[in-house]
Amino acid sequence: MLILLLLLGIGFLAVTAVFAPWAFYLGGKFHWYPYWSGWGRLHSNISGDYVIYVSFEPSPGGTGSLSTFVSGVGYVCTPRGDRIRMTLVGTMRKHLNLSTDGEAMYIKIYHRPYFSSSPERRPRVELRGHWRNPDLVMNDDGSISRSFEPDGGVYLGNGANRPYKSEVVPITLKQGSYSEFKDACASPSHNGFRHS
Repeated sequence: MLILLLLLGIGFLAVTAVFAPWAFYLGGKFHWYPYWSGWGRLHSNISGDYVIYVSFEPSPGGTGSLSTFVSGVGYVCTPRGDRIRMTLVGTMRKHLNLSTDGEAMYIKIYHRPYFSSSPERRPRVELRGHWRNPDLVMNDDGSISRSFEPDGGVYLGNGANRPYKSEVVPITLKQGSYSEFKDACASPSHNGFRHS
């Protein structure tokens, strides 16, 4: 079993090296595993402070697509102290160079509960911006104000009644780990976040 896992891992790395070599250089430096993770703080004048974490790697895309795809996980830590696990999908342009510095990127993270038949995918947070190695300099494209109530709770009402962009908030995702994100969430400077 261990040998099979090792062979699968080597196969994944080899395929990535051929079809997505840029993934080994995300953030500006070579790393053996083709992925990137980072986190940042976002301040909404409407609902308060959020901490967002993302982690992603190359993902197969549709045949003939004009984009490069990534997938992974994200977390949103809300002003109320909720830490919400999210599914991540993202895109960059096709045919990337080894260096992604300056490249545009789009990321969407959305709630996708395990073992649930519910079609509910809220909250959804969308981030748009560019690589400024080693960071991603982005904004929320109005998605925080669409996805959350003024008290920081998830908005579950009729989306047609919600302004599309009542506030666009900047965020810089700095390269970092999930444990750093958890520490930032637990920091007293973040309105006394409480977590399970």
